[in-house]
Amino acid sequence: MRADEYPGEHYDSYAEGKYAGVIGGGGLVLARIPEEIAKQREEYYQRLTRERDEAIQNDPLRDQHASMPINADRQSRVTFGGSKK
Repeated sequence: MRADEYPGEHYDSYAEGKYAGVIGGGGLVLARIPEEIAKQREEYYQRLTRERDEAIQNDPLRDQHASMPINADRQSRVTFGGSKK
């Protein structure tokens, strides 16, 4: 988006180079995207959130029974030769 598209407003913009006149700063530029892409992006992230919520609801450790616990001990150990003292 170009700063000159908004007369009467003051936005930080690049003064020179490839992005001269484009609104932005600090290595970032402001850009437009089509509504279809914005909606697709929103649906994508909603789906990811929904899948994560379902994974949490279906977590096997959540429903374990006290008489048959599920062992989730995932520790590893690294040793470097020699004897233990």
